[in-house]
This record gives sequence, C-alpha cells and structure tokens, in this order.
Amino acid sequence: MIKIKKILITGILLLSSISINAISFFSGYAGGKLNFAADTTDTTSTEYNPNLTLDAFFQGQFNFSEHLWSHVEFSIDTGDILNDSIFKGTETLFKIDELSLIMNSQIDSSSNYFSAYMGTFDPIGSDIFLQRYFGVQPLASKLTESWLGLSGSILYPHFGVGIADIIRFHNAPLAVGGYFYVNHEDDKFYVINTDFRFAFVSRYFTIDFAAGIGAPSITNDADYSIAFSELYWHAGTTLLIGNNLTTGVFIQAGLSNAPFNPKKNTLNFSSDDVYLLIEPRIKVKYGNLHISLYSFPQSTVDQLLFVDGMLGINANIFSDRVLIGSESMCVGSHAAFSLDDYTFYTIFKGEKSISSPDFAKNLEGKFNISLTPYVSTTFLSGNLHTQVKIEFTKLISPQWYGAFSADVGYTTKF
Repeated sequence: MIKIKKILITGILLLSSISINAISFFSGYAGGKLNFAADTTDTTSTEYNPNLTLDAFFQGQFNFSEHLWSHVEFSIDTGDILNDSIFKGTETLFKIDELSLIMNSQIDSSSNYFSAYMGTFDPIGSDIFLQRYFGVQPLASKLTESWLGLSGSILYPHFGVGIADIIRFHNAPLAVGGYFYVNHEDDKFYVINTDFRFAFVSRYFTIDFAAGIGAPSITNDADYSIAFSELYWHAGTTLLIGNNLTTGVFIQAGLSNAPFNPKKNTLNFSSDDVYLLIEPRIKVKYGNLHISLYSFPQSTVDQLLFVDGMLGINANIFSDRVLIGSESMCVGSHAAFSLDDYTFYTIFKGEKSISSPDFAKNLEGKFNISLTPYVSTTFLSGNLHTQVKIEFTKLISPQWYGAFSADVGYTTKF
C-alpha cells in the first residue's frame, strides 16, 4: 500500500516516454476558465479587492495501435493572478485527474475493454462513460457543467489505482463491467474497492448505474495481516427518459461511502453524502426550459459554476438556435434559489426543518438567490463560454460588490 505514490510517479514517467513515440496518433481536448470576482474572504473589510483566477485542463489520447491506447488528463487551479502577478509566480494547484491504459479485444459479438488506471476513471455523475462506450452526445445537466473536463459533478469517483474490465455488446445497446481499485478516501486507512457497472442506451431511455463496496484496511491487528472493521457502500445512477431532442426527465442519484458495520449489522450515513438531481426538461420549437430540483453534498457544490447552496431549485431557460449572421449561439440564463447547510432530508426532519417554529430565523443568511445569464458560441477552432452572475442576497451586505462575478471559458479539440 505504501508504495502507491511511487507506482503513480513511475506510471506517469512510463506513459510520458511512450507518448513521445506515439505523437502521430495523438488527439486532445483542452480548455481554461477565467473567473473575475471580488475577494470577500475578509468579512471585516469593505475595501474592494478584485480577484482573477485561472482554471485549466488538458485531456489527451495516445493511440499506440488499433487495440491499445491511453488517456491522460490533468488540471491546474491558480491563485489570484492580479495580486500575486503571474509573471513573478502565483500559487497553483496541479492535479492529475486521469492516467489510464486501455486494451481492446473482440470476443464474438462484443468488445472487451481492459484498463489499468490511476486517478479518476469513468466517474458516476458525468456522462463520460456513455460517450466513450456508446458514442452518445453529451446529455448531462447544464446545471452541473464545469467547462473543465472531469472536474465538476461526480456522485462518487472510481478514484485511486486500479483495473477495470468493460464488455460492450454489439447486438444490444448494453455494457457491463467491473472495477477493482485502491484509494485513500478514508482519513486513516487505505480502502480496497470493488464496483459493478451497467449501462443501457436506446432512443428514448438511457441508464448508467454503478454500485460497490469499499473496505478500509487495518494492518496493525495482532491476529490478522489485513482486517476490516466496517464496509463502505456507494452507488449512483444517471437516467434520462427521452433524449436531447425531446421533452423528458433527467435524474441523477447517488450515495457516497455509507459505513456498514458487519458486527452490529447497521448502516449509517449522513444525508450530506446523498446526491439527488431531478430535472424535467421541456422543449419547444425554438427554446428549452430545464427545471432542476437538487440536493448536493458540499464537496460537489464547491466544484460547480451555477450552484451556491446544498439544496435548491434552478430554472434554466435557453435556446441553442440563436443566429447572429452565420454564427449559431446558445443564449440562456439560470435563475436559482438555494439553501446553505440544508439537504432534502433536513428540510423536512430535525431541528432546522420547515416545521420548526424557528425555521424563518434559521434561514437568516442561509439562502441564496441568483441570476446567471450566459452565452456560448463557436470561436476559431473551439467553443467560447461567457457568463455574468448576480447574487441578489449579497447586494444588501456591506460587501455588496461581492454579488457580481464573471467567467470566460474556452475549450477546443485538436
């Protein structure tokens, strides 16, 4: 277990050296996002301090042969460029999101994909699995898009060092598979995980489902070389009734690392670890209306562009058929109401529930109302995204200027 970090470094160097010889078979996808907002971390200050940060990602695929290829993705997250000066050095976080090697073989009327990977692989909560194995167009909610590759909405990640084996059937739109991986999601111990995956795609119905268990290993037990005191259950699904061209319903639900004690036969989990998104999608001739009801863990909220609180409702009105000259644009706006420190469970149960006599008092400073108009269009060889966000609940605070922010993102394939 303790050699995992050394294995990670060795794997990166190995794939990097291989990629030099495979550059003629390379394809990639990259992008970045600039965020301009006021720095409001010092709540005692009323002085306006602008903050400009940069997030960027790179995805690459190296094809070594018809049946062997690798994926690599990494991302960076910078500190304030304006204050720290990018030319003198800015604090930057660098993360390897995925490093994988995939071998494909044909078995009768199916294709088998065996993978060895490090990082996040085929995460539940994104539609990357459906795109890779079925070639579908993106179908994830616009509420959870991040403009930054794998970053964003993940119910639970197949994260760590491991292997996967996926079978894609040719005589039916069906894929099944399994994952075995080790990570350090537990604060104290390494966790050994095994998962099952199932996906089905048809014209008016799509489902991607995964579930599994994780076992935190305890190696200092006197009687056992490896012991397990409890198990972690996790599961997640993405479901679309309809398709991108029709009215339909999009649903995502998941549970992350719910501990189960075999001795006590108890399953305990926090409602903060439950992920739920229900999104009716209404399509008319020239536009779309997506109404999202959601309850997200705080770790997910921190990764998303359009979400402020853990529990909320969002209306996204947009049209992707706006023409200006010969250019086609997507123009729309998110209007959202959300609550901090609430989940779908605590809003109805507990001391802070809606039935509590102190409910209105508990909401003070805990809700958010925002409007986010946005525009996306093709530019040069990629896609340009722009948006402006107004958080109305911050307008009445001493740091009212913190209510405004702007983002500009650009992605391109090559």
